[in-house]
Amino acid sequence: MIVFIVRYYIVRIKRYMENKADWRKTVLVQDRLKNSAFYEEGSRESRHGKWQGRDIIGRDCPINGGVYLGGDEREAVVVDDKKQPELIAAYQELVKRRKFKEQQGRSFKDGVLREVFDLTKELLPYSDVVVDKVTDGLQPDEKISLSSFLLNKGGVCRHQALLVAYLLEKLKVDGYVSGRVSIDRNYIPGKGGHAWVRYVNSAGEIFIIDPAQNFIGRIEEVGGGQWFYERPSTILDKVKKLMTRKK
Repeated sequence: MIVFIVRYYIVRIKRYMENKADWRKTVLVQDRLKNSAFYEEGSRESRHGKWQGRDIIGRDCPINGGVYLGGDEREAVVVDDKKQPELIAAYQELVKRRKFKEQQGRSFKDGVLREVFDLTKELLPYSDVVVDKVTDGLQPDEKISLSSFLLNKGGVCRHQALLVAYLLEKLKVDGYVSGRVSIDRNYIPGKGGHAWVRYVNSAGEIFIIDPAQNFIGRIEEVGGGQWFYERPSTILDKVKKLMTRKK
């Protein structure tokens, strides 16, 4: 069994090498902004730094209250449910749907990731046309609310990922789930950049939630023709642990 699992992760490493995925997107953001008066360097309280007073959203950090920027110049998306009632409305709709499932005899958690996935696609369908319309006239790295895309009913991978992550983070704050939420992103030559959500449940299982690529499932279920979601550090750590167990 261990040999089979090691072979599985060797295949994952091979896919990583073939895709040549670059995971330094947030680092590129920091390098690009470091000479701006609006940028504050990272600290213990703000891991990826601040942009115009808000924490920059990156891997394994809080979503609500933060701002999400690109490796290249584009809009800076703010997620803040204290100022964006549309986010609260989306969350309330999610909880309402889960409560209805509870009344039917299902647990709140049973299918909650799928519910978040479906609701995101419903409220924020993929549309680069809408994004171009909403961001038309903005200056590079100018802040704009995630709610602006909700109101116009369209976004691309980064906007969908932000909504998914916000909803899951809010569920965790309210005690409905206990997993870890992260917005992950990378760049693959010939394919471009992409963002999605990585959710690790209390049992340590890794789930990928990617409305833009129409994928939701355990990371082991990702096929060869799909985006490369596996963090390089995760692959190597698992192989090392398995080899240690084998000895």
